Amino acid sequence: MADAALRRLAVAAALLVAAAGAAAAPTEACRLKGVDREVQCGKVVVPENPDLPAGTTIEVHYAVVPAIARTRTLEPVFVFAGGPGQGARKVAGQVMPLFARLNARRDIVFVDQRGTGLSQPLACEAAEQPGTSLAEMLDAQQMSARLRQCLQRLASTRDLRQYATWIAMRDIDAVRAELGYERINLWGASYGTRAALEYLRQFPKRVRSIVIDGVAPADMGLPASFSVDSQAALDRMLAACTADAQCGSRYPDLGAAIDRMLDRAAAGFAVTAAHPLTGRPEEVQLDRSSMASILRGPLYLPPMAAVLPYALAEASDDRFAPLLTLGSSLVSFLADNFAEGMHFAVICAEDLPRIDAASRAAAASTRFGTAFIRLYADACAVVPKRPVPEAFYFPSNADVPVLVLSGGADPATPPRHGERVARALKRATHVVAPNLGHGVSSQGCGPELVTSFIREAGAAKLDTACLERLPAPTFFAPPSGEAKGGGGKTGEAKR
Repeated sequence: MADAALRRLAVAAALLVAAAGAAAAPTEACRLKGVDREVQCGKVVVPENPDLPAGTTIEVHYAVVPAIARTRTLEPVFVFAGGPGQGARKVAGQVMPLFARLNARRDIVFVDQRGTGLSQPLACEAAEQPGTSLAEMLDAQQMSARLRQCLQRLASTRDLRQYATWIAMRDIDAVRAELGYERINLWGASYGTRAALEYLRQFPKRVRSIVIDGVAPADMGLPASFSVDSQAALDRMLAACTADAQCGSRYPDLGAAIDRMLDRAAAGFAVTAAHPLTGRPEEVQLDRSSMASILRGPLYLPPMAAVLPYALAEASDDRFAPLLTLGSSLVSFLADNFAEGMHFAVICAEDLPRIDAASRAAAASTRFGTAFIRLYADACAVVPKRPVPEAFYFPSNADVPVLVLSGGADPATPPRHGERVARALKRATHVVAPNLGHGVSSQGCGPELVTSFIREAGAAKLDTACLERLPAPTFFAPPSGEAKGGGGKTGEAKR
């Protein structure tokens, strides 16, 4: 009887620990920017090279936003950041509103993937990063030279071969084990979808459900797909402008204007424009690669794309300030949380080797051309790589529910990628928001869909039509009375 009583006591104690959501882990109270309450931070120490467990080690840092309720469920949500190159801990403040209701009973876990955030960051030093000037953000030649210098420095101090996705997912599972979670839910956006799918492939029994938003599958072939998918998004914007009475009448030859500007950029030209933040005039040297990036950036967010016709019309009259402001916005957004070395360690190993003649030809046939391929090929020449397992490129057939979200206007991860991945998965539901861009989860009814899917571990109760009803933004119209070209000569090109 005494032994039986002891056994019952042990079982009760074990259940008490489980009810708390995790076994004890060496964490400490900390703060994350944008999160209004104290969280728990910790780290695991793992070998940099998984084949050399006794070799050099790195620290993988994580943060847990504990469930609010005293009675919580067992399965937390692990957040996979985008990029590749973003640290998950730094996006916590942006995405926690999405998980507000789930956080009542579930922990939300942010892991800085190896090479990002605090986890042995492979970031360029301040002198090598794009600065605050327009030239540093938009001059393709300057950026390429600075990038090669950075990557060579990083390769001299760290083994860049060990930062690929398939290796990093072992770290994520080490964090899961450290925290004592038996199973977890995954949410990933953009590159984070690739990471989540790879975690599922390697650790299917540890996954309860997955939400992937803006699917970047392992076999998509970045950066060739940049050109193809950006061209589709640009064509969509041009068609919408033509169909809109005001936009179509105001800018009747927008496609031809873009082609003339790209032809001009092929020879290179200098532009003087006011910096969007300081107002000081600055000179920027533009070429076709620069113009490709400037055109692509605003397409990520439909409200910015709605300003693009106006900005392009202004640029066709040699007033480049609106276009350069739009084009630099994406660079400015990423600058604070982007590890360039990790980004190229991933893309150079996983994507660039799969770009063949057909994908190059497809990119060359677009307005964006092969500029992105050339930039990555140049950078990857100084990045060491190791072979990627062939299985990495094939989605798991595990019996796990997956919600796939795609924005119909997304220039980076459009529905064609989500549709293909959804077909390959065993239990996937693919939902397209026709008028949204890069990122669906936080838009409109997206949070309710994500919350319901994770709660139920399935899509049976989802009413996804709400995403289809979200309208496209109205095209920007210049203030009444302003000349078609815009105000004055701010942002003139040198002839």
